[in-house]
Amino acid sequence: MKLSAAALLFVTTCHGLEQYTPNLANWTTLNEKVLTNHTLDAILWISDSDWKSWDGTIYDPTNYTRSDFSELICPSFNTVRGLREVFADNNPFEDPDNPTKAEVDNWHMIAVNHVRAMVNYTEDEYQIEPDKCLHIRALWSDERKNTRMWDEKYPNGTCEGTTNPHCGAGFIPSDEDQQRYLPDNITSCGSTAGSEGMFSASKSSIPWSLRWARSLCYTLRVEGFWGGHTGPWFHRSKFGWAWRDSDPSKGNSNAGLRAKWAGSSGDVKYVDPRITNGDHLVLMEGVDPNPRFTQFQCEENDTVWRNAANATHCYDQMMEDPECGKRFMTYKIEGGGCACYPVEMESCKVQDAASRSTWDFEPRVDSFDGLFIDPNEEFTKNALPYNGRECPNIQWVLGNAGDRSHCVQKLVESNNPDCGRNFLTWNEANGGCGCYSPVQTCERDETKRASGRQTYQLKVDPSYYPPTPTPPGTEAPTKAPFPLETEAPNPPPTEAPSSSPTEAPIEPTNAPVDPTNAPVDPPTPLGTEAPTPSPTDDPCYEDLNAKFHFRTKVKKGKKDKHIPKTCNWLSKLTKTKPKKQKKICKKEKKSSSFEAAAIVCPRVCSIVSGKCD
Repeated sequence: MKLSAAALLFVTTCHGLEQYTPNLANWTTLNEKVLTNHTLDAILWISDSDWKSWDGTIYDPTNYTRSDFSELICPSFNTVRGLREVFADNNPFEDPDNPTKAEVDNWHMIAVNHVRAMVNYTEDEYQIEPDKCLHIRALWSDERKNTRMWDEKYPNGTCEGTTNPHCGAGFIPSDEDQQRYLPDNITSCGSTAGSEGMFSASKSSIPWSLRWARSLCYTLRVEGFWGGHTGPWFHRSKFGWAWRDSDPSKGNSNAGLRAKWAGSSGDVKYVDPRITNGDHLVLMEGVDPNPRFTQFQCEENDTVWRNAANATHCYDQMMEDPECGKRFMTYKIEGGGCACYPVEMESCKVQDAASRSTWDFEPRVDSFDGLFIDPNEEFTKNALPYNGRECPNIQWVLGNAGDRSHCVQKLVESNNPDCGRNFLTWNEANGGCGCYSPVQTCERDETKRASGRQTYQLKVDPSYYPPTPTPPGTEAPTKAPFPLETEAPNPPPTEAPSSSPTEAPIEPTNAPVDPTNAPVDPPTPLGTEAPTPSPTDDPCYEDLNAKFHFRTKVKKGKKDKHIPKTCNWLSKLTKTKPKKQKKICKKEKKSSSFEAAAIVCPRVCSIVSGKCD
């Protein structure tokens, strides 16, 4: 097994290991209930046939069913493949009868990295390491949930009487109250981006060498490799665990694990087959198949949940149910959960939710008041946009956003005077949307590392024209084109035209230059529009609502399904996916119902054919 340099520093000697679990964590019964020592060889109730060695074979989860893959990693409910050899090679406990907290913390790191090696996650970015503040925070959360020791001093948000297993997840005492938990080299622990998992499959009588494994193996069998609770076991770079004996008076009580995960996540090397086979897509004519938000759902008390075979089935059920609104829908790929929302619901206040995707069936908008994030810019380490960094003095005043475009919308619609329109940060871990002062700068040496943060410099949409001023007293009520949480009126344009309403609006300074050097024609004043040409008058006439043949879905034993798209959808790819747009325009395939894109959308496809100006 390949270990990172950091991991090797931990296992070269049993002396001088760093301890991550706080001294105040009570492991008394978790130690005393183990009747043998804490090695794997001392576990006599597991037969030798259940222990399987690992020969270095890489297990690609896309090649196996969920149950087959979980059995490769965990041959039985109690064992992990190759773990016996890894334990013998590392000999992690100097005194097997009384392992120290430092030794147990170190062993957990070695064991998880071994599991990652079986799926070829051996590069440095996939190596997990313990984190002291995460271990301490996991203990605080456990104390907040399961004891009343903090309630008197922190009366708001106590967990007394709650059935929420994650209650206390965000609890952090004051700096003063933290001190007795902290090692000498840490002055305080604050909140960080990450996630939390609750696991109760282990037993208090299982030795420390194996106690952790039941939490992984049970979750892997239930959720599979791509499960929301499984993901951090393979992808997060930092962990902090707190163990709790659920009933100290019973010899074989459950041992609860509260796991905090943070740090960067390595890329997922394997694509979930349920995604590639279309289970997570809404395959209906005239509907955008892709979800608007991934890993998020709408926050709504009246959500109606039911089961669905796939996202398309979920859509069908929503459309047939008169109690369901027709705008928002959430599909949970783990377990096939399908949610619709109330008929009167017009906006989606997002909240993070693992393995869930949410659709907004209104037309998608990426530019707000002339501002957008350039989707073609790649993240870099030394220049904007940054991945894993934020500018100084960030202000988390905009609430949660489902994606970076939604974050732009919230910035514009809030019209918050403290938020400038130069930079924006979206936290992909929990949806947080942050803005900056109008005078804030964001040079590389000013920024700081922050897991999950994506920081962008906002751009001016070159196709945007500021709206023509309406004479006082004649204003018509307006509605935001994409109301996802609030419907505040649009703030005034940055550069409103000062001329009369019949003059051309001021063009953005970074608008593309016409290669013919001809002046840009101003929009035609209302009431003087030229008649719209018909298809027989203009060979380049294009109806944005017209549909072309996009692809054919072949169904075994059934009639092929021809899936169309509209010219309006194709036109939006100019900014977001120009290569995909060009490829679609070059296709000559058509169906019995729909012509090819170049025929139906000649003006959009002129970037390829050159037939239309």
